[in-house]
Amino acid sequence: MIEMTKIQLVRKYILEEVNEGRIAKGQRLPSCREVAALLNVNKITVNKAYAQLEEEHEVYSIPRGGFYLVDYRDKSSVVKKQIDFSVVKPDEKLIPYREFTHVINKAVDIYKSNLFVYEQNLETSNLKTTLKLYLEREGIYTSSENIIITNGAQQGIDLVLQAVFHNNNRKLLVEVPSYNLVLKLAKYLGIEMVDIERRKDGYDFKKMEKILKNEDIEAFYVIPRHHNPTGYSLAECEKKKIVELCNKYNVLIIEDDYLSELGDKKTAMPIYYYDTNRCTIYVKSFSKTFMPGLRIGAIILPKCLVNEITALKYLSDLNTSKLPQVALDLFIKSGMYEKHIKKVRKSYEDKLKKAREIFKSLSPQELIWHVPNNGIFIWLVLPEYVKASILSQELKTKGIIIDSDNRFSLNDIMEIENYPNYHNCVRLCISGVAYEDIRAIETIISTIKSFEVE
Repeated sequence: MIEMTKIQLVRKYILEEVNEGRIAKGQRLPSCREVAALLNVNKITVNKAYAQLEEEHEVYSIPRGGFYLVDYRDKSSVVKKQIDFSVVKPDEKLIPYREFTHVINKAVDIYKSNLFVYEQNLETSNLKTTLKLYLEREGIYTSSENIIITNGAQQGIDLVLQAVFHNNNRKLLVEVPSYNLVLKLAKYLGIEMVDIERRKDGYDFKKMEKILKNEDIEAFYVIPRHHNPTGYSLAECEKKKIVELCNKYNVLIIEDDYLSELGDKKTAMPIYYYDTNRCTIYVKSFSKTFMPGLRIGAIILPKCLVNEITALKYLSDLNTSKLPQVALDLFIKSGMYEKHIKKVRKSYEDKLKKAREIFKSLSPQELIWHVPNNGIFIWLVLPEYVKASILSQELKTKGIIIDSDNRFSLNDIMEIENYPNYHNCVRLCISGVAYEDIRAIETIISTIKSFEVE
């Protein structure tokens, strides 16, 4: 406790020096020896304080060159804090910058002769083999030859739709609401879409079978777990039913399992696990739970599509950047990735638990809300007397940002008149919101109540 007090003393001194303008952006901080003598503390204590500031990206270090100030904004430039429930990104406090920097450096040391030249085949077999073994623990059994590493999951879906619907006038079955970028991509590619409603209890399977039987469906795009935008997850019996119907009518399943690690592995399996006919394309992402900027994803394909999609990918980008692949391979092998995921899962579960408590205690009866046990999304269906767009504007004045766009259905994407929409629905994303800021949901609820007509 004494040492922590001394570390805080050093931090306070440095930050005051910055505030007073005595340390400027890019300027070297006083040496550990100088600060130790000035504050009567140990040099090790000063070094620990500087290391904390480096972790917080306030300063950066140069080997044998000391510490330097990264950035500073004076009080006049400080903006009012905003709590953003609209952006889908990991909690910055959970991103393992230091650990991943270590494996990046190790990757360069090991593979430096191959990393920075054109070389198609380093694409990389090591990561594919590592992913094959990792995915087996998720219920995904395949060969490394059927795995294609992509620049994020979005590129994987793009390549799949291009390959499957090339010179093909058949239709794509999609859930509504659904991930809007896939709906926009399908529209851009000229793919005709047919929708089926995604509900808390799954689907109307009689309607689904009727669609599959009569609508000339080529593929079904589905987010079975931690659905975007609703946060719903399918029961195991519902996944089995999807496989049964799609196999019966020879329909390809495109399974977007972008948040697979956030669920309960003991009871929840991917659709791919139940599809023994291997007519499922499995899409894997590392962006939402790890590092968005890493842009590494993977698709697991039926053997018949591997060559075509490999060729398409080569035409698109030659290959996926090798350095992130090698670093991710080392990160997974070291056990650091699994350790990181456990930390992320616990953090998000705690946030959702806190949110659930708030809704249970404060939510008006007219507000329909869904807070899952796992995942990152909360789904609200607002009372009739509340318009999501007006709610969004009101909350913005209070420093709270919500996602209220009608972007999740075919109505907005295809501009279909008299089509069901989600104008009275709100998606809240908790992943990038600090635990203590989850209490902003109280303000969201009180603002909703303020619209109520007496």
